[in-house]
Formats: sequence, C-alpha cells, structure tokens
Amino acid sequence: MVYLIKACLAFLALFPLPVNHLVGRMVGLLLFYTRNRTREVSETNISICFPNWSELQRQELLKNSLIEMGKTMTEIAVVWGWKKERVLKYLTVSNEEIIQTAIESKRGVIFLTPHLGCWEIAGLYLGEKLPVTTLYQQPKIASLDKLTRSARERSGATLVNTGRRGIVALLKALKSAQSVGILPDQTPKLENSGVFAPFFRRPALTMNLIANLAQKSNAMIVIGYAERKAQGRGYHLHMKMAPPELADSDPMVATTTLNRAVEELINREPEQYQWSYKRFKKVPPGLEKVY
Repeated sequence: MVYLIKACLAFLALFPLPVNHLVGRMVGLLLFYTRNRTREVSETNISICFPNWSELQRQELLKNSLIEMGKTMTEIAVVWGWKKERVLKYLTVSNEEIIQTAIESKRGVIFLTPHLGCWEIAGLYLGEKLPVTTLYQQPKIASLDKLTRSARERSGATLVNTGRRGIVALLKALKSAQSVGILPDQTPKLENSGVFAPFFRRPALTMNLIANLAQKSNAMIVIGYAERKAQGRGYHLHMKMAPPELADSDPMVATTTLNRAVEELINREPEQYQWSYKRFKKVPPGLEKVY
C-alpha cells in the first residue's frame, strides 16, 4: 500500500502546480458524483453549519469543497516532494511582520491554522522562520509514518506525538521562545481535554490546550490559513494576531473565542474548509449524534 502511495506522489510531483490541481479537481468531482463516506460527512456538516442556506447553495458548496479536497490530496505530492525553496516560491504572505515581532520580542508563538486551505505549506513556511514543534498523530496506515515525518520535518520542524509528553514538549518550546503549530479545530480525544463550545451554533468539543499553553508561557497567539489560489497560481498565507480572550482563564470564554476566530476564517473561503472532518463526532449529553 505504502509503495503505491509513494509511486502516486512521485508521479504527481512531476507536474507543475496547475496540472496537479487540475488532477485534484477531477478527484473532487469524482467524490461529488459518487456515493462515499467523505461526501456524506461533508454534506452533513454543511447542513448543520449553514441551516439558513437554500439546498442549491449547500449543494454548490458541497461540490466546490470536494473539488478543493481533491486538490488537497494531490498537492501533497508538491508540498512534500519538491524542494522546500521551490514550494515556497508559490507562497505570498500577509502581515509577515508578525513573525519578526515575535523574534525580536523573544516570546514564543502559538500558530493556529485550521483545516482550511493548504495547512501543509503554512507549516513549511513557519518552520523556515522559527524553530517549530507540532503535535503529530500517527496515520492509520503505520507504514506511512516515516514518509509523513520526513516530509514535515525537512524544514527543521519537530514533530511530537499527541499525549502528555507532547504537551510538555510544546510548553518547553514556547518557554524557549520557539513556536508551536496547532490545528485548533481538531477534536480532543478525551473529553476532559476540552469543553463543548458553540461552533457554527452547535456544541463541539473544543480543546483548551491553547489557552493553557498561553497562560503558562505568555506566548503570542497567531491565527491564519494558506488560501489556495485558483488555476494553480499558488497560495497566500493570511496571518493576524488572535483575540486576547483566546487565552482567558475561563475555559468557556477561551474556547468560544477560539471557535469564533476559526469560523471567521472559514467564512472567507468556505469551499476550502475540510468539511469531511467529523467535527461534531462527540456530543454532550442529551444531544443526538449526527454521524
């Protein structure tokens, strides 16, 4: 299995980005026009998050989001397979001075990028600017672990497994004025690692890790995403300082602020969000499961 995946990635890496994204578009259309679990979960999430939209609007978003997912799948070959200098030539950045401010202030940086756009290139960029430590969950296919690690660590990033040791490593990095990268819309495995806060008006188990790290390290919190430009013209990394309430000592205030900040980014490019992620898999008592 792993050899087939490597062969596909190597083949896709031979093509320029516009061709790569064209292939991704065809993959996405295949996902849209066939019955599959990815389509079903995406459709459910879109219905939950946009209840006031017409069915036509939701279906249009579903189609476009699956097309973008197809591009997410094929562009891995580019982000992981090309030399990092070549990849980063396709990236422009807004508010890059935020990173310089962090370096000069000698404070750690918590960089948040949700499952929106191309989060892999955002991680590659951050690793070029600052020493970065990121939480890492081993892929379900164990043989892909080495491939994933080598691709993500080639910019100097350090990957740590989720769990207590990983969290300790994140805090240590922040206290050393380094950076950490976190996917803020990832559902915690354990319910005591988060609280149910509104996400598009529905309760979603939301991590309190970010607020805890910020309180213990006095780190800056930056949120952003790498927008995927049309027709394979590259990417644009949008960055800004996160709201200060995201580090509030009240877990509900912090997590609600976090989800609102993520929603704001999603609403800019809703078709580029990974709606196939089971964000509402865990539910509070009394609420019916949706998957």
